[in-house]
Amino acid sequence: MSFLDNIKAIPITDYASRCGYTLVREGTRYYSLREHDSVMIDIQKNCFWRNSVFQRGQHGSAGSIIDFVMEFSGCDRNKALRELALMYGIEGEKAARVEYKTPVAKKAEMPKREAGDLDLPPRANNDRAAFHYLYRVRMLDLSVIRYFHAKGMFYQDKEHTNCVFLANKFACVRSTGGERFAIDVPGCDYNECFFFRPTVAAKTLIVAESVIDIMSIMTQFVREKKRYTDYCYLALAGTNKLFSLFYHLQNEKGIDAVLLAFDNDNAGRTATEAAKEELIEKGYNGRFSCFNAPSGKDWNDYIKLTSSR
Repeated sequence: MSFLDNIKAIPITDYASRCGYTLVREGTRYYSLREHDSVMIDIQKNCFWRNSVFQRGQHGSAGSIIDFVMEFSGCDRNKALRELALMYGIEGEKAARVEYKTPVAKKAEMPKREAGDLDLPPRANNDRAAFHYLYRVRMLDLSVIRYFHAKGMFYQDKEHTNCVFLANKFACVRSTGGERFAIDVPGCDYNECFFFRPTVAAKTLIVAESVIDIMSIMTQFVREKKRYTDYCYLALAGTNKLFSLFYHLQNEKGIDAVLLAFDNDNAGRTATEAAKEELIEKGYNGRFSCFNAPSGKDWNDYIKLTSSR
């Protein structure tokens, strides 16, 4: 292998451990860091990203072992390469002299398309608190909430009355009151993220940051008397999992348009530009455009600002 290939073969998990970070297993193929819980490491692809940040280029907050060193050491690419080469004894095309352990993904105990490998919170006996939160606090249309509930895409957890959103092999939890938080459950498949296609005939994919954003867009369609089931939806749980968009464009046949509905802030605008660049670079043949909320920080902010309740 070349010098660069030898460098990129170094497991991010091994380097992170040597630097004193504590690895935390997240499902079958991912690790996080106890000291930086926004970090996710994919051990199969040997790449990482941070749920709280999205940038391209230097100090990219996503990418290979080289990007990881740049992110957490604050150095440039050349210094990152030198640090790794010295730490692992890599010279030219010679393999590393220092042994490292390559982690192996656990086998899922359930079939691939089942959600059995997700560590889901137990269900409550009823969903009243979650319904109240989505309808009264988030101002979402009742028909949209009922649609999600009927399709099994949301329920209320038993212990904390949080909202649990579930789609295929991805689930996330959002608080319904008090301190606000949103987390992904252990075992999520980040290729899938939160994706659903109401009908095979739906050919336009709307991409947003959160499930609440998706439900807000559907609420806006109800206001405009449009059929929200005419669209496919993808919530990335942040801005830095654009690979999920291309995963679905490859696997879902017939999608001929993409609407990028990221937030109206710096992270959202950066993600929008990054998505546009990649769609062009990857030769996507369909149409794509921005689909931002007319005002407010995001689509839910717009829904609340313009609600008549």
